Amino acid sequence: MPLAINKLLILFLILCLFIFMPGRSPAAENDDSADSGTAAEKEKSGKFLPLPIFITEPAIGEGLGAALIYFHGQKRDDGLKLTTGRDIGRSSRKSKPPPTATGIFGAYTNDDTAAVGFGHSNSFFDDRLRFLGAVAEARINSQFYVADRAFDFTLDGALLYSNLKTRLGDSNAFVGLTSSFMDADINFRTGLAEFESVDLLDFDFVDAGLALSLIYDTRDNTLMPASGFIVDLTNWHYAKRLGGDFDYRNLILKGSSYFEFAENYVLGLRLDATRVEGRPPFYAAPYVKLRGIPALRYQGQTAATAEFELRRRLGYRWAVSIFAGAGSVEAKQERIETDDDIRTVGFGLRYLALEKQDAWVGIDIAEGPEDVAWYIQMGNAW
Repeated sequence: MPLAINKLLILFLILCLFIFMPGRSPAAENDDSADSGTAAEKEKSGKFLPLPIFITEPAIGEGLGAALIYFHGQKRDDGLKLTTGRDIGRSSRKSKPPPTATGIFGAYTNDDTAAVGFGHSNSFFDDRLRFLGAVAEARINSQFYVADRAFDFTLDGALLYSNLKTRLGDSNAFVGLTSSFMDADINFRTGLAEFESVDLLDFDFVDAGLALSLIYDTRDNTLMPASGFIVDLTNWHYAKRLGGDFDYRNLILKGSSYFEFAENYVLGLRLDATRVEGRPPFYAAPYVKLRGIPALRYQGQTAATAEFELRRRLGYRWAVSIFAGAGSVEAKQERIETDDDIRTVGFGLRYLALEKQDAWVGIDIAEGPEDVAWYIQMGNAW
């Protein structure tokens, strides 16, 4: 979707917190076999999980936050069943359903960016329907660029986001419908003391949109995939008739694939392309999304990104990776002067923190065209 800068923080946090994949490790399976009654009781009761949030996005500064997530208990039926063709089809699915989770969070950075929010994820009817919803309020201090010159701005507002996906038959294909509604005000800071009290550059706005998505997902795990691929084609339509102040469209094609080879090695490949039409606000212009480059740094009417990552597992709980990427932008008006040099390279380290959820945490360090940035990650960066 086009990035409203507050979505950068809000949706990033919410998606990291609520799209846990309950992948099962061999050790976890053995534990269940040894004491299935205890495991079943735990699954039915659910559990709370407090999480620290580390923010290292260069566009909004470095900061800390906290979240409290409740993983709802799930029914477990170990009785005998008559196997049907539909059951066999379901068992052949490559992807596992995300857990049912509800949580709240708050965060603050050294650039005086702050956000609070609430979110919920769920799946229904044997994972034939998936839902993700969130409401949040944020104050974002960031920058956008024109001809490689940075302009500061502050965006303060509220966001309502919901996503509903339905599975096509018993396949790995989904059709999704997403809505986004943002009510905010924005202030451009000139940096000149004599203009700091002038409000000519302040304005309130509403940005409302709907999106239709076609998704095919065979990944073995949404948090730290080792095999499979995902392709996501999404068409966003923002319109005044939906209650907003802007009319524009955004077409997004995203894809990533993972190949496991030579025992303990995984090669990941990623391609993204985004194009906007109409009269979008400045924050909604497509931009290059790579580790090592701040959000909104390289924007245009069209933006494309390619990246690879090679990951090696070290023992049971550790993994290391190297990655590199490149991006390009195309604009009707010249907005940047370094289009031929949008490249990044870096390395990462991961640790298996939650065995039941197959949740990995770690750090990525990346060098971009202008600076070195570091990121605290949950799972794979994509």
